[in-house]
Amino acid sequence: MRRTLNPFILLLFAIPFLGCQKKKVAYDVPTWILSMVEDSKNTGIETDFSNILSDKRVPYIGFIGSNYQKLKIDILNVQKKDDNLYDVTGVSVVKGNRCNFHGTIDVIENREFNHPTYGVDDSMKGKFKRRGCSIAKYRFEEDSNQRGSGVFSGYLLFYWYETHDNKIVYDDIDDHSDSYCNNQYVGTWQGNKTKKSKPCAWGQYRVPNSGDLDIGAAEFSVNPKYSHNGWEKE
Repeated sequence: MRRTLNPFILLLFAIPFLGCQKKKVAYDVPTWILSMVEDSKNTGIETDFSNILSDKRVPYIGFIGSNYQKLKIDILNVQKKDDNLYDVTGVSVVKGNRCNFHGTIDVIENREFNHPTYGVDDSMKGKFKRRGCSIAKYRFEEDSNQRGSGVFSGYLLFYWYETHDNKIVYDDIDDHSDSYCNNQYVGTWQGNKTKKSKPCAWGQYRVPNSGDLDIGAAEFSVNPKYSHNGWEKE
């Protein structure tokens, strides 16, 4: 006699599997991000990150192409559209060619650090509730009517902390550190006409995934062998 499995038992087996599938999707992000969020856990948060994403305390440093051509990015405006999606406008400049872009940033996960540091001499100890970071996808489309336009797309990692009055602010606690960085973008740029893709990245204070471009210890410093690619005035 053939026995049939109880539907309830089947459901018990299915739930853990579905949970694993969901986790796999959430972590379908580049290894450079995973390595920077190892000591963290998923966390819930309801806030508007637009002030962090549009922060202008320092200009972005960036490159495009395998020859590390200098890329200037200026985020002009960030506006929250819904819980996770942000509308973005900005300007890119490469070799003097300026393009306006418009696109979105989609926050796909928020994380809280398990063992946060507290700045120089622990000066921030007891002054915040938690430190965290957020993983997002971005897609910025340059104006197709402008010369040399294309589409930027990839992943973004940015850092924040929560004050005791429940405000989420730009994390500058470790800005004294040589490796300090924030608003880190890594992805590709694809030309509208050529359809060719180039690697690109930009960030505040440091440039992620920049190979041997940055040889600075205390701050970003361009490797002399790339200085002729737009970095002469750095």
